Amino acid sequence: MSTPSVENAVLDPYNADPDKIPNTDRYRREPLYGRYRPKPDDFQPDPKHFMSTTAESLKYWESVLALCDASIRIYENPDDGRDVFALGGVIVKSSHLNPLYSQTQLDGTYVDANEVQAIDLVRGALGDVRVPTIYFAGKINGLPVLVQERISGVVLAVAWQYLSQTQKASFKQQAREILRQMQQLQPPASCTARRYIVPDPDPVKHRGISELENDILFSDKNKDIDLSFMHNDFNQGNTVVDNNRIVGLFDWEMAGYFGRKTAAKVHTKCRGAHRRAYVTLGLPEEKVNDLMFWQDLYEINETEV
Repeated sequence: MSTPSVENAVLDPYNADPDKIPNTDRYRREPLYGRYRPKPDDFQPDPKHFMSTTAESLKYWESVLALCDASIRIYENPDDGRDVFALGGVIVKSSHLNPLYSQTQLDGTYVDANEVQAIDLVRGALGDVRVPTIYFAGKINGLPVLVQERISGVVLAVAWQYLSQTQKASFKQQAREILRQMQQLQPPASCTARRYIVPDPDPVKHRGISELENDILFSDKNKDIDLSFMHNDFNQGNTVVDNNRIVGLFDWEMAGYFGRKTAAKVHTKCRGAHRRAYVTLGLPEEKVNDLMFWQDLYEINETEV
């Protein structure tokens, strides 16, 4: 893996070349995380095995999984979930390197099925914003594995450190437009209550969401009648950007018919730290405001109504 050099480093927010990551970059030690530009020799999966669980295909996907070692792991899950690997042109979610993982812990079956169907639902509905193609969602050696397309660009969380306030504000407005596009997707007539695209009987157990999030989503205390489609995890780490535009959105495992107000509550109460936590750390107000910038994503300005 290349080591970043001061001499050839650049401050381009959309740089995805590991040889040009500045030494001061917050993610310099994880050059594969959140940055990708396709290369001719990148690994690409064999199309004949896409979404196939035949014996031959399972053997093929097991061979793909064998290529996913610690050197390409971009996220090591500290809890019961799966690690994430960046293998050429694909992202792989798997727990095969975690010897403590067992079937009694988080099971990715529900989240993977939800991701597949949510992507099928939203594909083409967000204009030029891409969603990943899912290549495989099934079990290998008894453990759930997801293989999906790696979208070209830089995730907003990585680019953020190099953006001006004007650029940050523009990305928030673009994200709000995407939210409005999602709101146009209404549930089928059979759906009369908030739910994931693939109904989950126990999301706390299967997804590891908090009791607070579960209560916000499904409690009878929530009287909001809006059941429009929402990504429900629209954060900077799931948003791919390039040349000042949002070009991709991934991680649709939490998506469902939840409505904008309910998704907003999850976003502000469950997806990030509260202002008080940052203030307690003694951070400057300017830094706190920057860290909280995405928290009001779901608010609707008068010009947007």
